[in-house]
Amino acid sequence: MKQEYEEKLHKDFPLLYADKDKSPEESLICFGFECGDGWYTLLRNLSAKLESAIMRHIQENPTDEYRPRAVQVKEKFGGLRFYMTSETPEISDFIRAAERKSYETCEACGEVGTTGGKGWISTLCEKCRGKQK
Repeated sequence: MKQEYEEKLHKDFPLLYADKDKSPEESLICFGFECGDGWYTLLRNLSAKLESAIMRHIQENPTDEYRPRAVQVKEKFGGLRFYMTSETPEISDFIRAAERKSYETCEACGEVGTTGGKGWISTLCEKCRGKQK
């Protein structure tokens, strides 16, 4: 994903991406978003929901040192994978919904896409899949 998109997500959702400067041994989020630019809007919408859920979690559990934070964001087998340090049922529901949506969203451009491919499985629209050949 473009660095400017990553920086915008980090800036706008500081609780969720608080570990972005940690070492790989502590959090894989330091490697950035390992997916295409087409999922930026999907990730932005998910991040907004997760940031709000984390704020609620902090208010309800002010002494909890292990608040939820993003650990890794990537594409795998054509779909979004979003891993957290911990999850509430609400957070899990948000993540699962975004992961399902990723299978119908072109990872390259954000338009409607389908999952397929030979060898490397990806979710792309017809136009972007044609550019791959």
